[in-house]
Amino acid sequence: MRFLSWISFIGPLMIFSMSTNAFYLGVATSAYQVEGYNPGISIWDMYTRDHHLHPVGNATDHFHRYREDIHNMYELGFRHYRFSMSWTRLMPRKMGVMDPAGVQFYHDMIDECLRWNITPHVTLYHWDLPQYIEEDYNGWLNREMVHLFLQYSRAVFREYGGKVYQWMTINEPLTTSLQGYGTGCNFAPGKCSSPQNFYLSARYQLLAHAEVACYYKQNYANGDIAIVLNSNWVEPLPASSKKAIKQSMLAMDRMLGIFLEPLLLGRYPASLQKETVPFTEEEQEKLRSSYTFLAINHYTSYYIDENGTSSIHPEWTHAQSPWLYDAPFGMQKLMYYLRDHYSISSEVPIVITECGFSQRNDGLFDLERTHYLLGYLAAVQNCREEGGMTNIEGFFVWSFLDNFEWASGYNETFGIVYVNRRDDSFTRHNKLSARVLREINSSPDDRVK
Repeated sequence: MRFLSWISFIGPLMIFSMSTNAFYLGVATSAYQVEGYNPGISIWDMYTRDHHLHPVGNATDHFHRYREDIHNMYELGFRHYRFSMSWTRLMPRKMGVMDPAGVQFYHDMIDECLRWNITPHVTLYHWDLPQYIEEDYNGWLNREMVHLFLQYSRAVFREYGGKVYQWMTINEPLTTSLQGYGTGCNFAPGKCSSPQNFYLSARYQLLAHAEVACYYKQNYANGDIAIVLNSNWVEPLPASSKKAIKQSMLAMDRMLGIFLEPLLLGRYPASLQKETVPFTEEEQEKLRSSYTFLAINHYTSYYIDENGTSSIHPEWTHAQSPWLYDAPFGMQKLMYYLRDHYSISSEVPIVITECGFSQRNDGLFDLERTHYLLGYLAAVQNCREEGGMTNIEGFFVWSFLDNFEWASGYNETFGIVYVNRRDDSFTRHNKLSARVLREINSSPDDRVK
């Protein structure tokens, strides 16, 4: 029955993809999770060592195999690739000193994308902070990070700003603040001594983003830039309960509003204002001017009751990751929440910058992942066609390759392409999900760009 349920999505999605000129389907990775062979030391190298976790090693060897991987993207019909640049690779030993080999690697990688008519979408920071910055400045707990991130970003823009026009500053500041500095405490750098660390690191990431985005907009008029926010959907249970709705709104404020409202309104959500420090007028102005599109990572949903207790539907398929369930209704709910609660203008593009599923007992015949991706794509299709949200312009599948999943090491696999790490051969094999997405993309020469 599951096979029949997802196969019914394919025809409508193929028509949707081929007839919707403003929509694209891409794939995503991040530097630390796939590249390997990094000459510098990042906070994640130290965190995995100190907490006796699986080290990254050489990841998926994308450093040597990027040409093979990019060509495979082309063959699968993808024309958009979101990847990050490693601050640790570009400045491995000292702030401001660029490593020529690292600089050349990203030139080569960008050029390879352009050779195959694949648009590069580059994230400046995806969690792999150089360890020397952590040691010298205490990482995102120090306001000096705003200036350091601007210095790093300006150097990157000087090198690549002439051939990359789609930029993202910081990936998922919530994850860094909550799990690296807040109550989660299972991510690098693991500095979770007080709740205040959560708010402080969140604030400095926002201000760092704003500085970089405003600089980019002033100096590179032809490009786009945003910060990548992540949010689950939290559905009140029962839906008619005012208390449950209040709990749902509070949860959304703590996940999404804490970062999105400063960008839209220059202030924190009303529910969090007692716990946060207001932004200055100058900071507000920069924050409100710091994006040309909205970038949203969305994976899963939960129910929440009147007491703030979360739950899931017993029929939702559970992923390999303990926090992840297949609940595509939440994608549609979240998009409508952006439109209705925040009054996001139809003139502001929205891009789903990550969405993916870590299948249990993963293999080449990844039915559960395929079902998940088709369901979430169908939800986006409904938003665009029934909800009038044609400003949802793109969807990046996380991830292109099976890769290093942070504190979980290699125990969780999100890739639509299998990577053999058992004998360090790193050979790649396309999974069913990749082949199905290839059908949606249509032929490499004819697909929507």
